[in-house]
Amino acid sequence: MRYKILGRTGVEVASVGVGCMGIGGALERSSTSDRDHVRALEMAIDCGMIFLDTAEVYGQGHSEELVGQALRGKRDNIFVASKVSPEHLGYHDVIKAAEASLRRLRIDRIDLYQVHWPNPRIPIQETMNAMETLRSEEKIRFIGLSNFSTKELNEAEASLVYDDVASIQVEYNLFDRSIENSVLPRCEEKRITTIAYSPLDQGRIASSSMKLETLKSIAEKYQRSPAQITLNWLIRHPSVVAIPKATNPKHIKENAQAADFDLADEDFDEICRVFTQESANVPTDRICVVEGGQGNRQVYQTIQDALENKLGFIPSPADLARSIRRGEMLKPVRVVPTQDRSGRYDYDLLEGRIRYWAWVIAHEGRRPIPVCIRA
Repeated sequence: MRYKILGRTGVEVASVGVGCMGIGGALERSSTSDRDHVRALEMAIDCGMIFLDTAEVYGQGHSEELVGQALRGKRDNIFVASKVSPEHLGYHDVIKAAEASLRRLRIDRIDLYQVHWPNPRIPIQETMNAMETLRSEEKIRFIGLSNFSTKELNEAEASLVYDDVASIQVEYNLFDRSIENSVLPRCEEKRITTIAYSPLDQGRIASSSMKLETLKSIAEKYQRSPAQITLNWLIRHPSVVAIPKATNPKHIKENAQAADFDLADEDFDEICRVFTQESANVPTDRICVVEGGQGNRQVYQTIQDALENKLGFIPSPADLARSIRRGEMLKPVRVVPTQDRSGRYDYDLLEGRIRYWAWVIAHEGRRPIPVCIRA
């Protein structure tokens, strides 16, 4: 395993760590799955992936409990990251959330504590004040952000008095390279670590047979797998570390070895050329908002439903719309060519249901929305 300095902290972290979303999830929770997940985490640690990233929302805290079990007898060697949810960003709520995470993790200090998503209803200054209090009390070591746009990152940085933002966690993979437009250059400029979640696009890796063949061809040259080539391409960026999730022993070993070789410049450039961003701007009324989608999640069917926000999303579509009006959307929504044969739609909404309605509200349905197109 190779290591990188986290931001400007001087502390090294594994360049390939472990993402714990889905580990300890409520839908699959059982004593058997718990044991399997703990064993997977222990194996990852033994393979050198000593950077574990979890969150209070994963499995309603159960993911943190399983990470805590995997840490037994190994805490001194492991870099532990967790996240506070957007509904807990008030000053006292941040403190309580961190203390609850510490109890579930069974540790005295969280190495990296991150704001999971911004909440426009709570001033970022209040949240950052709480983070600095946690730092001063040695309950956390470093402060990070997750799913923040460049503008939001700048606001969070400006709110800190004594500390720096060590990292920002965002989705980054060969399908969605949108952070290269703004967030990634900003992080490289400011020496802020970019933590890439879903680095293997949740197992899809390549969106077409042609792109997959490119990865396979390069992988054969290095006697590696396409997944290893993908991870190595990501962490070749100076500020990037990756946190793939894996529970299969074969995949865990593959991920752990993904940092142990160097892509040649021509292979790095070939991947950049072939995996161009599959994006466009699409009128919002040409996108069909359907139930299900990624994760079989509930969605609002009308703008009135989105404004009422009866499902209680935080931030709500209306709150997120205010952020969009004054700045930028973090990343495009994801769409797939429509299954509707009426001719009314071009695409079905696949992911980004809150961002979609926030964009519609912000621009009153008059402005095309940025999308990534899943073939």
